[in-house]
Amino acid sequence: MPLPPADQYRARAEARQATRDALNRQDLRLSQLRLVAFGSAVALGVFAARGALAYWWIALPVAAFILLVTRHDVAIRARDRATRAIQFYERGLARLEDRWIGTGETGERFKDDAHLYANDLDLFGPASLFELLSVARTRPGEEMLARWLKDPAPAAEILVRQDAVRELAPLLDLREALSLAGDDVRAGVEGELARDPDGRARNREPACLSGSAGQAPARTTTR
Repeated sequence: MPLPPADQYRARAEARQATRDALNRQDLRLSQLRLVAFGSAVALGVFAARGALAYWWIALPVAAFILLVTRHDVAIRARDRATRAIQFYERGLARLEDRWIGTGETGERFKDDAHLYANDLDLFGPASLFELLSVARTRPGEEMLARWLKDPAPAAEILVRQDAVRELAPLLDLREALSLAGDDVRAGVEGELARDPDGRARNREPACLSGSAGQAPARTTTR
């Protein structure tokens, strides 16, 4: 029998925390080794300048330093991804435990006092439905969710969306990967989507980055 969603989120958040702790220790070790390699290069440079040894000896600590910089960069990126994964599951837990108010994007810029039902249903603003549902990683994704909330859809389309949410709900690995990918490509996607070649603003976004309900509690997907 599968674990309840909250238990799965907690277990995964703890696993990512353990990964981040290990990467923090690796970060410290690599920083110390880089300092040693740099100091060795300086020391060998001094000896070479005094004629005590050949200059090519400096290449050894320099090569080690370059290798350590590369590995350090990989470790830092992995640690940052682990941190974002922890945040992904913490946001999910906040929604499941009704602690989500004040933790997300409110969609205030989409408020429209002339809209038929937006204000009555608290679609946008603090403690709104938008804040509860939105895990969009880009502004175009937020705009897509706002359109879904404001513009009525045919019943057949709503059923298709609910089927998609039910299919995605148990795919935690995929949803985590999409969330992290959204963070990684946010700037690039927004730059590419910002303008068409003729200067007109775009409103499209890849489906995987527009995600609004993929991480929402199950009770919000069957209404």
